[in-house]
Amino acid sequence: MVIAASRLRSAGLLSALAGWPRRVAALLCLAVAALSALASPAAPSHEHRSPVLVTSKPLPPGTVLTAADLATALWPEEAVPAAAVRRLSDALGHTVGAAMSRGEPLTAARLLDTGISAALAPGQVALTIGLAGGDQAAILHAGALIDLYAADADTALIGGSPSPSGGGRRLGTGLRVLAVLPPSPERAGDSGGASLVIAADRATAARLADRPAGQFLASLVPPS
Repeated sequence: MVIAASRLRSAGLLSALAGWPRRVAALLCLAVAALSALASPAAPSHEHRSPVLVTSKPLPPGTVLTAADLATALWPEEAVPAAAVRRLSDALGHTVGAAMSRGEPLTAARLLDTGISAALAPGQVALTIGLAGGDQAAILHAGALIDLYAADADTALIGGSPSPSGGGRRLGTGLRVLAVLPPSPERAGDSGGASLVIAADRATAARLADRPAGQFLASLVPPS
């Protein structure tokens, strides 16, 4: 009886020990896998990024760009706007035609060419304004003088000028048109889409900058 019990205990011990090599091997495999995961570097991102110039601070219309006004940022290529300015040398000395916020990408549409900049009189700045109706641009051309009115919802044009009862408030007078711009994709959803580059003194430019884009009516001023 004693011998039989001893044999049973021995058989049980051998049976228990027989499973340990497999368990140890499994634990070793798990440890190696964990160490490999920790040692492996993170998979590199394949997203291509491109340099684009952005504003380093808010810029009012008429700003002549310097290196302090701009910074280079790396953007995903698909997020870079069309006609983005990528090199600092392509922006320095150019004039911004409209107000820009900090971090906004600089595009060719924001810059005035050197011919427009040269047309400014001392004390003037150039800025871009949007017209409330695209048909207004048909009577305007570079060099024309215009009066600008706030286009309220109930403002109507009579004979090319806002009617007295229409609620239009005159914001500027005798402003020179430097260029007539065609509708742009950014304003495709607006009622008009045409824009003007005009020359104005700084006080008038600040007054116009307070108005939403596309909220202006222009009347042609006959030459004196």
